[in-house]
Amino acid sequence: MEILGSTTYMKNVIESVEEDQKHNNTRKMYQTVNQFKKGYQHKFSIIRNKKEELAMNTKEKAEIWKEYFDKLLNTEEPRELIKRGNKEIGEDEVEELTIEDVKKEIRNLK
Repeated sequence: MEILGSTTYMKNVIESVEEDQKHNNTRKMYQTVNQFKKGYQHKFSIIRNKKEELAMNTKEKAEIWKEYFDKLLNTEEPRELIKRGNKEIGEDEVEELTIEDVKKEIRNLK
């Protein structure tokens, strides 16, 4: 039964490549061909813990991500504003736009 399934899969891949060729989808055609040539490539999702050791266990990875986001999202706001050059961020002076300014710029785009 497995052979029949792989034959059907192969037929679908060939039909897909032929359709892409007919419709000048060259990029998609070559992507399909290259993916088929390489075969199944397992994607590893490995991260490191605080000790720089590789974590491959799903529960351990979930715990690492939980700690990371807890630290990222639950920090205190800075007590001082961050300075960029001589100005504080958020202090940039911005001129108010008028309807005429917007219409003028839209005409310039045409």
